Amino acid sequence: MKVAAKALAVTLACLALALSPAWSQSQTGESLTVTIAAPAYWCPYACDSNKPLSGFTVDIARAALESQGHTIVYRNLPYDRALLEARTGRVDAILPTFKGEAPGFIFPSQAVSKTEYCFYVPEDDPRFYGGLESLEGIRFVATSGYSYGEEMDDYIADHQGQGVILIGGEDVPNRLRELVIRGRVDALLDDRLLFEYGNKRVDLVNAGCLDEHHRGYLALSPEHRERSNTIAAAFDRGVKTISQDGRLCGILEDYGLGIESVPDLHGAYCPPAERQESK
Repeated sequence: MKVAAKALAVTLACLALALSPAWSQSQTGESLTVTIAAPAYWCPYACDSNKPLSGFTVDIARAALESQGHTIVYRNLPYDRALLEARTGRVDAILPTFKGEAPGFIFPSQAVSKTEYCFYVPEDDPRFYGGLESLEGIRFVATSGYSYGEEMDDYIADHQGQGVILIGGEDVPNRLRELVIRGRVDALLDDRLLFEYGNKRVDLVNAGCLDEHHRGYLALSPEHRERSNTIAAAFDRGVKTISQDGRLCGILEDYGLGIESVPDLHGAYCPPAERQESK
């Protein structure tokens, strides 16, 4: 009986260990494999996971977390789907995300990007955005699931289907552009950096931007809070590391971007060019 009881105890202990989630070990300092999801069309923030450049926010997150001994797995999902996958814990994080878009999520202290939203119209259109009153009689299209700031979010909610169209899914920037080019709507509202990077702005001009700027974060799943808090703390430590040694500035240079693309990143963090070349 004693042998059987001992064997049973060992079996139960092994079973408990096997069933315990991987994130329960996160406080031991062991390496984690962190899964991050973002749309492939968010270049230069987040790009095709199969391309050499994954997007500057993805590269920053990877460098920061790898500097703390963790491993990153990056996959592409439409934004709405990525939010759902992270909310339910099937992926660890999405980025870059505004805090208002992901209530209940866990965020590091350090933002990873800064966003400005602007209206775009055909080149021969004299319209210019100068506040909500200038939108009277204007039909425009924007992306579902985004937060454009409290004032614009309220306007969109009040006018959706009556002057405002929201779309989601794949390749959104080009679909927004096609709706304007074909005359289905008068204008589109999109992230300035996202829309002006590459050739998505062809035949359209910037017709004015919203006053509010938004900080984008690595948004971590609320489903596994201990694990997410551990990742958030590691991210903040890692960003400090890669800021001070110049790697973060090097990532921005890969995309032709400056330090203004990341909030609170100061020029003092970037080593002089000759020091970078000598490494």
